Amino acid sequence: MSCVPDKATFRLLDAYVGWDAFVSEHLTGFDDDAGVKLAQLAQQTGAAVVSIALPPARLARDCSQCQWYLVTCCPPQSRLLELNSCTKGWRPILKGRCKPDFLVCATAIAVHRDRIAVSDRGAGRVWVWRRGGAELAFSIPMPHPGPLAWAPWHEWLIADLAASVLRRFDPSGAERGTPIALPGTADRLSVDRACRIWLVTRDEGAYRIWSAMRGEEFAAASIEDLLQAFPDTGLRRVGEHYFCIEDEADGETRQRCFDCHGRPATPSPPVVQPLYETRGQLLTLAIDSGIPRCRWHRVRIDADVPPGTTVSLAVSAHEEEKPASQGTVIELEWQGFAVGLPHPEDWNQGPQGALDFIIDQPPGRYLFARLRLTGDGLRTPTVRRVRFDFPRQTSFDRLPAVYHDNPTADDFGERFLALFDAAIEDIDRIIERYPALLDVEGVPSELLPWIGGFLDVAVDPAWTPAQRRSILKAIPDLYLKRGTPEGLRRALELVLGVEPAIQELAVERPWGAVGQSRLDGIRLFGQSAARVRLGRSRLSGTPLWSVGNPDLDAVNSNAYRFRVMLPALASAELREQAARVVEALKPAHTVAGLHQGGVGIVVGIGSSVGIDTALVPLPPPVLGGTAGVRLNRSSVLWAANDSSDTPIQVGRASAIGIHTIME
Repeated sequence: MSCVPDKATFRLLDAYVGWDAFVSEHLTGFDDDAGVKLAQLAQQTGAAVVSIALPPARLARDCSQCQWYLVTCCPPQSRLLELNSCTKGWRPILKGRCKPDFLVCATAIAVHRDRIAVSDRGAGRVWVWRRGGAELAFSIPMPHPGPLAWAPWHEWLIADLAASVLRRFDPSGAERGTPIALPGTADRLSVDRACRIWLVTRDEGAYRIWSAMRGEEFAAASIEDLLQAFPDTGLRRVGEHYFCIEDEADGETRQRCFDCHGRPATPSPPVVQPLYETRGQLLTLAIDSGIPRCRWHRVRIDADVPPGTTVSLAVSAHEEEKPASQGTVIELEWQGFAVGLPHPEDWNQGPQGALDFIIDQPPGRYLFARLRLTGDGLRTPTVRRVRFDFPRQTSFDRLPAVYHDNPTADDFGERFLALFDAAIEDIDRIIERYPALLDVEGVPSELLPWIGGFLDVAVDPAWTPAQRRSILKAIPDLYLKRGTPEGLRRALELVLGVEPAIQELAVERPWGAVGQSRLDGIRLFGQSAARVRLGRSRLSGTPLWSVGNPDLDAVNSNAYRFRVMLPALASAELREQAARVVEALKPAHTVAGLHQGGVGIVVGIGSSVGIDTALVPLPPPVLGGTAGVRLNRSSVLWAANDSSDTPIQVGRASAIGIHTIME
C-alpha cells in the first residue's frame, strides 16, 4: 500500500505500491502496470475468437456494417459475391467489362468505399475494381498475394507471401516505400481507426497477433488488445470452410450460416474454448489508515470493463489488524473461493457496476478489501488501480451545527453531498492535469491528432508519430511566422523532410529608379516599352495590355507572387504534399508557383544551390541523327581513351575531354 512522509488522506492498490494480497485466486498482473486481470488459460487462440475482431481473409464487411463481400473457394473458379440485409443469399457483383472469369483462385478481399481489391493467387495478381465492381481500375502482378487492407493514409497494404513482406501501394497501383518484414505467414490484415496495422499470422495451426504503427516493425500483441481495437464483426461459429453471420432483422437477432462458396450451410456448432478464467478474486491484508476509529470515505476504481465482464469491490472496516475468524457464509456463485478474515456478512458491497462509491462501514482503523472479476471466457476486465480515501470529509462539515443534530440526517447529508464533492473533485483533478495533455513529447501517439485539432492543425495520416511530434512542437513558432517566407520554408521542411528555396518575384522586377540604378546592375525600362502607348511605343515590339493602369506597371509587376523550388530529386508524392502545404499556408492575396529543379546546373539570377543544381555526367555526343548537333553550347566531345585532365576547349562552350566540365 502507499506510504508517504506527510499525513496521507488516501491509500492505493496498484502495481507500483503493491496490491497487499492476502489471497489471490485466478488473477494475474499484480506486477504489471497494465493492471490485474483474469488468468489466461493455457491454450492457443482459435479462429472463432479472432473472427470476433477480424473476419477471415476471404470475407470483408462494408462501412454500412450490414453489407458483406466474399471471394469463393476454388475449385471451381472463384467468384466475387455480395450479401446485405435486403437479400436472402449471395449474388455476384462483377459486371460489364469485369467478367467473373478474371478471377482464378482468389484468397483475400478488402473493400474501401467504392473500391474492391482481391488477391488472386491463381492468376498471380491483385485486382482492384472501382465503382463497386463496375470497372477494373488496375492490377498488380504478385506471385503469391495474401491478405490485404486499405490504410487511412491512402495506401493499399498487401501481404506478399512469397517474399514474406508487407508491401504498400498508392491508390493508382504504384508501389511506395520499403516493404516491412512479416513475422510469420499472414492470415488476416486490417487497420484500425487509430491508424495501427493489425496482423494475424498462422503457423502450424497456431494463431499469433501482431500490431505496428505506420513505418514501424511489427510487435507481438494480445487477443484482448485486438478485441478492443475493433468492434464486433458479428461472425459466429467460424470454421475452415464455413461461417455464420449474426445480425438483426425486424428487431430480432438472426444467424445465417454459409459455406465458402456462399451456399447456405448447417455446420455443427464448434466448441469455443475459453481464453480466460470466468471468475477471479483478490482478498487484501489489513489496509492501515493510522487513525483509530477512522471513518473511511470513498472508493475509486480505475478499470476497463468490456461487455460481458464485471468488476465489483467489497470493503469491511475493523479496529484490529488481524481479527479472529468469525464464521463462514458460502455464496453459491463463489463456492470454493476464500471468504477472508472479517465475517462474510460484514462486507459492504458497492453498487452493481459502480467504480466509485461511498464506504458505508462503522469506524475502524483498518480496512479489508475484496476485489472480484468475472468474464465470459473470451474477454477479461482489467483493474489498474484502487484508491481508498479517508477520513470522511465532505462539504456537509461546513454546514451549521443544527444540521448535525439528527444522526440519521447527518449520515444521509454526508453521503448526499459527497456526490457533488466527488464531481467537483474530478473536475479539479482534470484542470490540474490538463497541461500534461498538451505535452507533445509525453502523450501517447493516439492523442497527437487531438492536440493537432486543438491547435487547428490537420494531422495527415501519412505522417509518422515522430514527424507529428516535431510538427506540433514547432506550431507556436510557425504561428508567429505565418505568412512569411521563413514560416513557409520551415513548414515545408517539417512536412517534406527537405529544405526548399522560396523566391519572392516582386524583388526581381526589371524596373530601376533614377538615383538607385548602376551600370550593368539594374536595367531601366521606359513606360513605352512595358505596354503599347500611342505615339510613344514601337509597333510589333511592345506587348499589348488592356487591363490596369499603365502608370502602376512598375508597382504591379510580379506583385504578390512567389515561387517555391524543390530539389530535383523530389518525388511526385512529395510535390503533391508541397502543393497542399503551400496552398494552406500562403497569404490569401498571393499567387504561388511550384518549381522542381532540373538535372543540370543553371547559372543566373534564379539559381539556388541544392535546388536547381545537380552534379551529373555529361550526355554522350551524337553527331548527325534526325535532330543534328551543332558544335556549340549544346554539345560536348571527349576521347574515350584520353587520360588528360585538361580538356581542350573548342569554340565558345564546347570541350573535348574525359571529365565533366561545369562552365
